[in-house]
Amino acid sequence: MSAAGIKQHLADWRNWELNPIVIKELRQAVRSWAVVAMLVLFLVVLFLTSLWFLVTQSFTVDADIQLGGSMFSAFIVILAMASVFFIPLYVGVRVAMERQENNPDLLYVSTLSPARIIRGKFFCGAYMALLFFSACMPFMAFTNLLRGVDLPTVFLILAFLYLVVCAANMVAIFLACLPVSRPFKFLFVIYGIFQSFGIIASLVGISFNMMRSGMGAMMTGRDFWVNVAMFLALGLAGTGLFYVLAVALVAPPSANRALPVRIYVTAIWVLGGLASFSWTLQSGSPDRLLPWLFVTFVVMLAALLVTISNADELSLRVRRTIPQSFIRRAVAFLFYNGAAGGLLWIAGILAVTYFAVLAGRSLGTKFDFDENWYWFGPTVCYAFAYALLGLLVHRKFLSRRAPKVAGLLAVLLAGGWAVVPSVVLFFLNRLTWTSVQQMQPGNIFNIFTLRDGELRLEHLYCSVALLGLMLVLNFRWFARQVQAFRPPGLTPEPGPVAPVAPPPIPQ
Repeated sequence: MSAAGIKQHLADWRNWELNPIVIKELRQAVRSWAVVAMLVLFLVVLFLTSLWFLVTQSFTVDADIQLGGSMFSAFIVILAMASVFFIPLYVGVRVAMERQENNPDLLYVSTLSPARIIRGKFFCGAYMALLFFSACMPFMAFTNLLRGVDLPTVFLILAFLYLVVCAANMVAIFLACLPVSRPFKFLFVIYGIFQSFGIIASLVGISFNMMRSGMGAMMTGRDFWVNVAMFLALGLAGTGLFYVLAVALVAPPSANRALPVRIYVTAIWVLGGLASFSWTLQSGSPDRLLPWLFVTFVVMLAALLVTISNADELSLRVRRTIPQSFIRRAVAFLFYNGAAGGLLWIAGILAVTYFAVLAGRSLGTKFDFDENWYWFGPTVCYAFAYALLGLLVHRKFLSRRAPKVAGLLAVLLAGGWAVVPSVVLFFLNRLTWTSVQQMQPGNIFNIFTLRDGELRLEHLYCSVALLGLMLVLNFRWFARQVQAFRPPGLTPEPGPVAPVAPPPIPQ
């Protein structure tokens, strides 16, 4: 990214309060009958709930010293249902409507940067959540007067819930920006509705545990703030990832979409690794490396499907930003658009992670790497092999189709090779658990069901052989991508064709 681009991003962050997207979205929100009706219904439910508790308490003989805690628990359930269910749904639907091709709204005709557009959508959702929380705050503070809950617990639970709602808004924006058809977005809405109930149940359960444990007394301890800092770091990292992904989806196809995403993922991966190793050194148990390893593995496999769905040809806009220096150009090759550089970037991160875990075994004796991560190597080799096979089939037979077909082909080829043998054995009435475990050549899903060491070793040999074959078949394509990755000035241009001299006239 150039110095001018960095200055523009800093200027956008300084002027975020003047973001016209925020003004536009908030103006439409206050005029929307859905937002007004939901807010009024929310206040009515809170009022009736508090009235119910007070009326029922007046008919009892003994005073309930936990009345405030009971009311606060009821208010948390109502607030979680209203904020987690309604606000992300409203924000996501608004973004999805503007992403439709038949509605060329702000995302298509505005001169604002994609990052500023996404930030405007996110801040609008944050403001709406703050509106609902502000409306609920007097009811929450009133519960402290009735005993059963202290103010530090009230404010901490509300802050925790507010951050979760903001993260859910960012996830909803990302899902709305996905380049899929309207039926698929409708399926995402249905999936989000079902997921919201699980999120609400989890939030309510965590809030009840925080109330029972007495958060006010725990705030004086060091472990409490360490856990809070870890929660904030994980939440910010996840929210930031969905933010950069949404910005990349909104950016025009000619932009260098992969650069900010890969830089962000690499930075988070490095920081997560350093934190995991620091935690391992303090505890003396290499088990603390498992979360970092598992998250890296899942994120890189997802990035593999996205990477092979990229177009091979770089736009002139991207090529003009390629560095002139060979070393800088080699580094930029890993982070710019294109499947070839993305494959090297993913392979490098997975390789460094693998060898870092091998080195981490010497930090303790409670972690058996071979037993817990025997599937790591074969699964990675199979994933790269099927990704390269998808690229090969797309390049040879479906080159006129969109580049995202390569990712779909990789999934279909891997899944088909795993399912077809089982279907054949089912119709032959010979499908058993033993046969499923022994159908390992090329079956990426069979690795996780194995317990025999010899079968695991056969998987490793098969995956390495398949990956080697795909590397040989895709070598010329990879070499062309490396050679073509250079700025326009360094690309050899065809010179003028010299005129052919006429043959001499014989004397």
